[in-house]
Amino acid sequence: MTTTPSTPGSAQNRNGDRFHARNTANLNAELLVLQEDEVVRHPCQMADISVGGCAVRVSLAHPEEMAVAVLRVTDTTGEVDLEVAGRLCWNQQTSVGSNTFGFRFRRLMDAKVIDHMVAAGLVTRRQEARTLAGTNIQLRRAHGKLAVEHATLEDFSTTGVRIHSNKELEVAERLLLTTPSGASGSVSVKWIKPSGELFECGCIFQNLNSARAINDALAARN
Repeated sequence: MTTTPSTPGSAQNRNGDRFHARNTANLNAELLVLQEDEVVRHPCQMADISVGGCAVRVSLAHPEEMAVAVLRVTDTTGEVDLEVAGRLCWNQQTSVGSNTFGFRFRRLMDAKVIDHMVAAGLVTRRQEARTLAGTNIQLRRAHGKLAVEHATLEDFSTTGVRIHSNKELEVAERLLLTTPSGASGSVSVKWIKPSGELFECGCIFQNLNSARAINDALAARN
């Protein structure tokens, strides 16, 4: 799959959206650096990617000497063949001898490449793995707001939940969520959109106790 620069005004321009790598065993990545007229290959692991850049984990003896490089990424099926030039813009030590580097592309990548990687299950917008639930729950809103008569928790993770509600909720609204087993926790609405006759919304847990209570209850139910 070849890559082309994205159109600046394109509706698919995802310069600010990061997609986290998953199934990294199926992704082969390496940094190619020209050193003394010789191309040196540094195997690496992609952590995340956007049309404007990515983060890679790699062991480098002298990272300050290789600001400019070429990133090459392929997958085991041979359908993804990505090669982009760019510049290392930051690094953070993640373990002894290994750092995570920010790699800014020289040109924006075609968003269709990321679409393909999402469809192939190689990258995902979600940093935390989600577990499907499809469980009826109770949602309690603040006094004075319309009561929610019906709500379903569609999936959950250690950081949040996705819900369908018969009432339109509000972004930043705080809710008390209660599972069929009686476990409860507080969440905050991050986004909401219409879904047929219902409303779909994504929420994050307000604290660690809420996350543990809901995750433990739903994991036991599954």
